[in-house]
Amino acid sequence: MNYFVSHYQILLKALQRSHASMLSTLMMFLVIGVTLILPSISFLVVQNLKSISEAIQHESQITIFLKKDISADAKNKIEKELKSRIEINNYHYVKKEEAWPKLQKSMGFNESNNGLSDNPLPDAFFVSPNSVNPNQIVILKSSLDRLEGVDQVVVDTGWVKKLNSLLHLANKAIFLASILLASMLTMVIGNTIRLQMTSHHEEIELSKLIGATNQFIRRPFLYSGFIYGLGGGLTAALSLKLIVIFLNQTVVEVEALYGTQFIIIDLTLLQYLSIVGSSILIAVAASFISINQSIKKLMTT
Repeated sequence: MNYFVSHYQILLKALQRSHASMLSTLMMFLVIGVTLILPSISFLVVQNLKSISEAIQHESQITIFLKKDISADAKNKIEKELKSRIEINNYHYVKKEEAWPKLQKSMGFNESNNGLSDNPLPDAFFVSPNSVNPNQIVILKSSLDRLEGVDQVVVDTGWVKKLNSLLHLANKAIFLASILLASMLTMVIGNTIRLQMTSHHEEIELSKLIGATNQFIRRPFLYSGFIYGLGGGLTAALSLKLIVIFLNQTVVEVEALYGTQFIIIDLTLLQYLSIVGSSILIAVAASFISINQSIKKLMTT
């Protein structure tokens, strides 16, 4: 019981110190909050881009070329199969008689200068799948390849792979930036705690003279670090939430003008708690390192 009472009293003392220097405490909250919100916003942007990429439906992403001697019955079976597939969002059928004039026009050819007497194009189905996941598209292609009357299935997944690579690279960049910012926060918080210990060096020396342990001396400053981390984390989480709300209100106005439907996906409660928890962890770790260094320096002097 005395253990918890002691911690409670030290926490109150740390709160009183923070309140006594309210301006510097609020500045620390702001510094930590702004530093944490930068990678948080980047992560939010990447998550929304990933969501948008998954929602985009691209026509002709998968092209099914049919055999030239395919029967009408086989075509009907293929169409029935495409219609029953839950992996397929939509599809359409293009006859070779329709595709050939379009191809000639796009390439600037006509019947007199194309050098071909017969239409070389086959009939084809153009399929738009529900997912942009490359692995799922490969599985779908494999199953379409096995359909009777199918000559070749061509998958246009180059843009998908490029987009996924860019998003993966962005996640790595955010991770590295987070490490750098966390290192910067560690130095800032550590320096602040060191200054606090310097201003209370007489009290610390007196405590050492009457037999106080390093753990006892360390405790109030660790709580100060905890308060900085908690305040900074809450500042970052609250600011990010307000940014999302503001942007979603702006999106509503854009929807009214252009008739599009889009909403910025917010972070989950667990992700917001992760921001606060990371802030506390960084602040306490920085305080612990700074306190130990300061205690060693006091002991040598």
